[in-house]
Amino acid sequence: MSENRRTQMITFFLIWLVVGILLAVSLKAQVQIRTAELPSARFPDLARAYLQEKRSAQALEEEIRSLRTRITELENALATGTKQAQVLNQSLQEAKMLAGLTDVEGPGIELILRDSTKKVDPGSIESALPDLFIIHDYDLLRVVNELRQAGAEAISINGQRIVASTGIRCVGPVIFINDVKMASPFVIHAIGDPQTLESAMRMPGGVLQDIIEADPKMVEIKQLASVRIPAYTGSTQFRFARPVASEEKPK
Repeated sequence: MSENRRTQMITFFLIWLVVGILLAVSLKAQVQIRTAELPSARFPDLARAYLQEKRSAQALEEEIRSLRTRITELENALATGTKQAQVLNQSLQEAKMLAGLTDVEGPGIELILRDSTKKVDPGSIESALPDLFIIHDYDLLRVVNELRQAGAEAISINGQRIVASTGIRCVGPVIFINDVKMASPFVIHAIGDPQTLESAMRMPGGVLQDIIEADPKMVEIKQLASVRIPAYTGSTQFRFARPVASEEKPK
């Protein structure tokens, strides 16, 4: 057998060997995917369970709001007595306002951030940067920080009050805010001077410039004469932190 013939046979054998390995790997991957997927018949059950849990969570939040409103009413009733009780109750209500535990209302803005639906050319530079067209957790964090810097007195995202303990983090395709799963669009309400808040959002080089440059339709801002922001309904208990006892001043 000539040398060229032997070389061709070896090459042909190696090609088929590689093809066989690739086919085996592909079949194994398909089997793993099929066994890992949930049966299609389970999807309706999971959807119903999800909706039921969502309704239960909303009902619990409403119950928390109702109970906190009742507590405030009782506090005000108890404070109708002595002057000292009235002063203490006023301080208590102010502390609850600062902690975000009461519904608030006032002038402000509504800011809506949504993922882009813009059609991008497959060969363009934009097609290689898909993250530019998605709202991320750090976008929301930057917006919240900028609103606070601009004097916002209360902020909410999709109905969740932003307080000192609020966490905003991305988990896969969704964002958790106060441990509540959310996805685009994100409706942000802020109470404060409407003109100042909007100017802070539209500031050149500001937090929204990159998003607007990618797709202006991802951002919508409007001033409102009245914005209602709900109270925080999460846990207010501290497991580890304790108040520090004030030390007596030396005589």
